[in-house]
Amino acid sequence: MLYADGMTDNTAALQEMLDKRGIVTVDRPGTYLISRTLIIRSDTRLVLSPGARILAAPMSRCSIIENEHFAGGGRDERIEIIGGIWDGNCDAMGLDAVYEAKHREDEPYSPKLFKGKMMRFAHVDNIVLEKLTVKDPVSYGIQIAHVRGFVVRDLFFDYNHHFGTTDGVHINGPARDGVIENVCGTTNDDMVSLTTIDEKHAEISFGHISNVDIRNVSAENGYSGIRLQSNEGYEINRVKISGIYGDYRHNAVLISQHNSRPGTRTWFNDITVEDVHAVKTAKPLSEDCFTYWERGAIEKLAIVWIETGIEAGNIVLRDITRHECTVTSAPLVKIDKGAVIANLVAENIHQTCGEGVDAPCFKNEGTIEVASFRNVQE
Repeated sequence: MLYADGMTDNTAALQEMLDKRGIVTVDRPGTYLISRTLIIRSDTRLVLSPGARILAAPMSRCSIIENEHFAGGGRDERIEIIGGIWDGNCDAMGLDAVYEAKHREDEPYSPKLFKGKMMRFAHVDNIVLEKLTVKDPVSYGIQIAHVRGFVVRDLFFDYNHHFGTTDGVHINGPARDGVIENVCGTTNDDMVSLTTIDEKHAEISFGHISNVDIRNVSAENGYSGIRLQSNEGYEINRVKISGIYGDYRHNAVLISQHNSRPGTRTWFNDITVEDVHAVKTAKPLSEDCFTYWERGAIEKLAIVWIETGIEAGNIVLRDITRHECTVTSAPLVKIDKGAVIANLVAENIHQTCGEGVDAPCFKNEGTIEVASFRNVQE
């Protein structure tokens, strides 16, 4: 029996339901406390009512849910999680946010270590996550790695900003054939990240990423929107980013080499970024928020930024606009010195600025071998 009182430990009862596979339903609103990681297996569809909240117990220090073969030794397939509020309860884990940030690389990734990832899945084919509220993780809200076929949609991120490196959806390569759409709220790191090779604490797997659509992402006072990051010879190919809205402290879209892996080839090809309508935020974080990563001149970071060190084949930047009222020197679009692009198409890129704002629109310092510009404001 399940108890939706927020005090009774429901781990065993929920796990018993999940072990039966098929369609598993939690249809009564309320708070369901868990103290250990729930395991979801192949051919399971977990459906929670909109008012059902899965809450990590104080000091539990574990992910809330994983697939059966998360740690390897096989693959899972046909997993769905639909609905509910998934609450990492980060303030009740007895962790210091600054200490965790400074020491997150002390121990390399191990599936047995708690590194703050709240919902995590790896070595899985055909996974669907939809209609979730993801709340207050210690680190990433959702991590998916070594995946073939994934749909993540209709998510709301409700983070209290007390911890950093709190991505929304974090995809680790190898990964292919995915859709991420209708994502809103705020995180204290990337709303969506595609990462071929990760920092050591998160490196479940590494490899190429291809055939991914990311659309309709919106943040209010966000850290950053979409980040594509690669290195060490791994490639990101055929990614379309469309419909990015809101205000951001760092970037709305960033294409970059991973900062922990300098000096090796970073390749992107057939990347489209379009329908971006974003600005820099002027709203400071409150005193209880984690601001360790806010150091430096973040107000100068471009809305759409192609970072130094990358190599790319075809990139399309289209329909990118802003009306900027925040006092900032951040360009709308910037291509860094040291970035090399074989073919660039830039269309319909323009901005208007409020009184006293003199921010660049399109700033290119990189190397572009073949360029096509149409309706691009200087």
